[in-house]
Amino acid sequence: MTYLWKLAGKPSANDTVTFTDVAPGTEYADAVAWAVEQGITSGTSATTFSPDTTCTRGQIVTFLYRNFAE
Repeated sequence: MTYLWKLAGKPSANDTVTFTDVAPGTEYADAVAWAVEQGITSGTSATTFSPDTTCTRGQIVTFLYRNFAE
């Protein structure tokens, strides 16, 4: 998410992160909040994002599609 967020110009998100495994102030918290707000991802569950899990090719393709498809 951080790469897509930076590519978008580091836009601000209106909401804060609500995932239990994404602490406010971490280097990727703003990126995650923005991605959720944009509908790029909804996390791995209702309460977790799993930031330390490796993305699969399928997830990356999905994130790219959701980010660039209009």
